[in-house]
Amino acid sequence: MRLSKRFLLIAAALAVVSFSAMAQTRDYRGKGYKGSVSITDQLGVFVGAETSHGYMFDRHNYLGVGAGGFVFPNSSHPTFLNIFVDYHNFLLDKASTPILGLKAGGSHSFYNNGNIKFNNAVVIEPSTGWSWGLKSGNGLTLGLGAALYIPVSESMTDQKVLPMPKLSFGFEF
Repeated sequence: MRLSKRFLLIAAALAVVSFSAMAQTRDYRGKGYKGSVSITDQLGVFVGAETSHGYMFDRHNYLGVGAGGFVFPNSSHPTFLNIFVDYHNFLLDKASTPILGLKAGGSHSFYNNGNIKFNNAVVIEPSTGWSWGLKSGNGLTLGLGAALYIPVSESMTDQKVLPMPKLSFGFEF
């Protein structure tokens, strides 16, 4: 239970920072503080939302930290919280550009009813997608990733890596 409290504390801190920070420019790819909010779907099984907040170093490189909550629509399955470091590279200078990304962090299940194979995992998620700049200075993204869950402590599986394709739709500011 100690790990759950730590994850909740980190998630609460990220939420406070995200609500108190303001974007420094009207261009979501301009240098300075930036953020995003995404709706995600993993294999039609997990559905969830993520947020990432960080710094855009130039028009191509973003580095931030984020958190995401994921649930199974069937209530007999657990709810997960992911905490991660998030890197994105916008490949072109154009408003519409392909992007490459990498997230790395941890995942925790809030309860285990025997239907899942791990309580805690390291998560590595490479992704690719497309970003569209809007006239408002914000952006939309569509991405496809592969969330790789590496179970740690209290694992009930012999699998070393549990891969899960992930589709996301996001709003960037």
